[in-house]
Amino acid sequence: MNGPENLIQSLEDTTTAGALRIDRLSAFLRRFPLRVTALRDGGRPGPAAQFALAGDAAAPVALFDAADIGPALADRPALLLAEIAFGGAGNPLLAALDHTIELPAGHDPRLAAVLGALIAEWQDPHCGAVGMIERLIEAAVIRLLRTAVADGATAPGLLAGLSHPRLHRTLAALHEAPERVWRVEEMAEIAGMSRSAFMAAFRAVLGTSPAAWLTAWRLAEARRHLDAGHTVKEAARLVGFGSAEALAHAHRRRMGGAAPPLSRRPG
Repeated sequence: MNGPENLIQSLEDTTTAGALRIDRLSAFLRRFPLRVTALRDGGRPGPAAQFALAGDAAAPVALFDAADIGPALADRPALLLAEIAFGGAGNPLLAALDHTIELPAGHDPRLAAVLGALIAEWQDPHCGAVGMIERLIEAAVIRLLRTAVADGATAPGLLAGLSHPRLHRTLAALHEAPERVWRVEEMAEIAGMSRSAFMAAFRAVLGTSPAAWLTAWRLAEARRHLDAGHTVKEAARLVGFGSAEALAHAHRRRMGGAAPPLSRRPG
């Protein structure tokens, strides 16, 4: 079957041996590249850092925060710090993180392996060490984001939706293919729910309607395309708006009457 669900299956994790499960992170990672922009020693002052490796080198703790890891390090030493770019305010996932995520190396063997290699490269660097360290930090951040997605949130919003046992399937489908013409019946079918149950659950868990969520995601995608140099007409077509006028109208409705014109940002 060539349906939207085929766009969102991956080997990220499984419920049974050999089974495929929805990948809830890839849409964000593809659209908002995750990268390290600066590294520094934990004791060296500098701009706000979003990633830290703290504690003892033999049993480190990895931390990630959307804005600044500093407050979470008030009572523990930092081994190394990194400034992270992940789309800024334009990334809905980053905007949804309202607390510091932290995981000890002992949380699972995969994380321990990444952090062990990271510390080894940091303490005894060889040629290519900076690139290796940056890639290892990116891997650690993805592991931390997986935890945040799995844990969800108590308040309605993106994290609560991504952790929901059924709604996360629909969210992943919308995020992967916003340009499609989506009907509520299709969204409910992907979630394995009746139309009425899906609508009620979506509003309770996400805090808005499926249509409003899809519009917001399309607008975020349009902004990304505009920043990449596309015209308003091209961006509208790529994200599922019927015309440049429809995109501009949705932008004004979401931003309010005083919304600035929707055009490419300078530079």
